[in-house]
Amino acid sequence: MTNSLPTRKPVKWGGRILGGVASVLVIAMALLWFAYKTDPESVIRLYYIARYGINIGDGGVLSDRPCAAPCVFGMQAGETQFDQVMPTLAKNGIASSKCLTEPNLSWFLFNCGAGRLNVQVDRQTNIVNAVWLLPNDSISLGEIIAKYGEPNYVTLDRETPGAIHPRFYWNSLRMLVMLPKIHGNTYAVEKDIEVEAIDFSDENLYRLSDKETEPYYEPWRGYGIYQAPIETIPLTPMPTFAMTPSTTP
Repeated sequence: MTNSLPTRKPVKWGGRILGGVASVLVIAMALLWFAYKTDPESVIRLYYIARYGINIGDGGVLSDRPCAAPCVFGMQAGETQFDQVMPTLAKNGIASSKCLTEPNLSWFLFNCGAGRLNVQVDRQTNIVNAVWLLPNDSISLGEIIAKYGEPNYVTLDRETPGAIHPRFYWNSLRMLVMLPKIHGNTYAVEKDIEVEAIDFSDENLYRLSDKETEPYYEPWRGYGIYQAPIETIPLTPMPTFAMTPSTTP
């Protein structure tokens, strides 16, 4: 007995799949081009995050891994030599391929993880003078105070009109902790506010004498409402946070 069913032509699945992939790529490229034309900075930022992004966790601030503060991934402001920066970072899990370098007349910056971890070297001494990080893990102000005690000073910086950006200072570690910027003249400092950035600097950059003598630095008064100065007080920006544009969303 013979099979009376008609024969079917083999389906060219390979061609259909390739055609579908090509269509998706064309659509993706068109969307990317449209996004670039409307907001080029966001597209560039996404590229840098995809290319150089790393997960630094809490940077060791709470976990003490890979080293305890003021050490950050083997970096210590005022101690680490220039030629030891990349080898030490590599030993602590930060590959050189994830870091960009930005030279300047007075400093040399290692920008790693698209701005997540930054190491600044003084060109005169060839020694690291600042390390700052934007942690991937959520860290609250209350957690930092529970681990390191209360901060010595607080500032409410007016970087833009109508907005304040709180900073907290720990003299023993030469540590600066930033909270998110808000619009207004008062800031409700609470335990569960998430930290935005953390900075460690050497004695020259930290300038303890300024904090002890200038009224701009307000003593810590516990959690609660802090009032920003009514008059705009000239501020010399912390060199560590102003050296490179942030590429982190």
